[in-house]
Amino acid sequence: MRKKFLLLLALLFLLAGVIFVLPAVRDHVPDQTKESAAEETEPSTTESEPPTETETESETGTETEEPTEEETEGPGDPVDREKIETHLIIASDTHYMSPSLTDYGVAFDQLVNSSDGKVIRYQPQLWQAFESEVLEAHPDALILSGDLSLNGEKANHLEFAEKLRKIKDAGIPVYVIPGNHDINKPNAGEYFGDQRTDVESVTSEEFREIYGDFGYNEAKSEAPDSLSYLVELNDTTWFMMLDTTVCEPENEVYGEIKEGTLEWMEECLKEAYAEGITVIPVGHHNLQRLSRVYVEECVIENCDEVRELFERYLTPVYFSGHLHTQKVMKHLTEPGMGSDTYGIWEIVSNSLILPPCQYGTVTLNTDGSIDYLAKTVDVSTWAAANGETDPNLLEFSAYAADYLQTVIKNQIFKTLEDVPKELKEVMADFYTDIYKDYYAGVPISYSEKKNEFGYGLWVRYMDPSVEFRQLDGMMRDTMSANNHAEIPNPVRLKRPEQ
Repeated sequence: MRKKFLLLLALLFLLAGVIFVLPAVRDHVPDQTKESAAEETEPSTTESEPPTETETESETGTETEEPTEEETEGPGDPVDREKIETHLIIASDTHYMSPSLTDYGVAFDQLVNSSDGKVIRYQPQLWQAFESEVLEAHPDALILSGDLSLNGEKANHLEFAEKLRKIKDAGIPVYVIPGNHDINKPNAGEYFGDQRTDVESVTSEEFREIYGDFGYNEAKSEAPDSLSYLVELNDTTWFMMLDTTVCEPENEVYGEIKEGTLEWMEECLKEAYAEGITVIPVGHHNLQRLSRVYVEECVIENCDEVRELFERYLTPVYFSGHLHTQKVMKHLTEPGMGSDTYGIWEIVSNSLILPPCQYGTVTLNTDGSIDYLAKTVDVSTWAAANGETDPNLLEFSAYAADYLQTVIKNQIFKTLEDVPKELKEVMADFYTDIYKDYYAGVPISYSEKKNEFGYGLWVRYMDPSVEFRQLDGMMRDTMSANNHAEIPNPVRLKRPEQ
């Protein structure tokens, strides 16, 4: 009896330990172990299967996200297919101004004399001469890369769209995008007498409506958060017309590619890459840091991200404007990169209205290579053929060059306040000569120019100054030719990592 009593007492002590001691121990176990213990009590649907690699890493605290295909191998091998030969004309920064917005009086003179040398007075005739060359060449498409209007005036947009319609009606597709001078521009104006008066600009919605027949209405696809769109020109060539502007709620000079547009771009590029289609992107702002003169507000704010996206899908070339200078540059992914290694090219078109008034001709060859050549609008030949009697039109190249130098020289004179009068002329002439060649894309020999008397005067009297930095930047930026390019098929080039 005593033994039974002792056995019962022992069982009671053991039961008390289970009830009171174990919960106390569990309460002092680290949280991570508590969660694991809870997971172990849950029923498993695959008890017989070993834990997956991800589950094992999670349990040991070393979970890593599995890299995607693009992070490890890229988008795959490109498709090398024969292309349809395609001919294009591309122009930028037309800055169209309707004659109905001015009487060419004092206010107009103040406008043009403070500009960068644009020949706005003869823009109607310049456009007609350009139009005649486009109609004669009859390219597969005409592309205009932004800043269609002078300063976003609605009247200018409406009239310019009608001029584009004549080209479209001749069977030449026209594709446009906005620039920073086109939408919600606060200084849209008209110029009569000695007064400048504000006039109506356009919204993004109005821009798309006005230019609906010049790309938007036939778009294969449109970006969700910008005025960007994709056009299928033929079976092997697509145009990606990119809206790089920042115009809402206010107009800004700088540019960017919005997040939704970036995602849309990758979808388009991925589709084209898989089918061996050449995508030609066109934007207003620059993709690369091209200029020592204009180091801000010209390049796309997120240009590195955009460029990496293009290069992931072996995009051959990007066309832009905005700088008003003629520029050709291949992106070098590493120092000393050879011509047999891929990098995207960028071609910046000189403003059509800034002397020498150039545009580009582009040929997409059947082997996937691309040829580019800049041409000057031949206003004089057009003027003679159309019975014009104005000597400035009949000798337009000489007039435009002299006009540009006069405008810039007068502006530079005002900055040379502390320079002896007899030396101002030499310094101003030196600056304007460099300026003219820089915007035309004419090669400049820096080593030769820096030894000239005029440059020495700039060093002596104006270093350091904003004007001197601009002068030196123009000389350094234009040491090679920028009026032509031969771009190989990127599919046939080595990739930088290879």
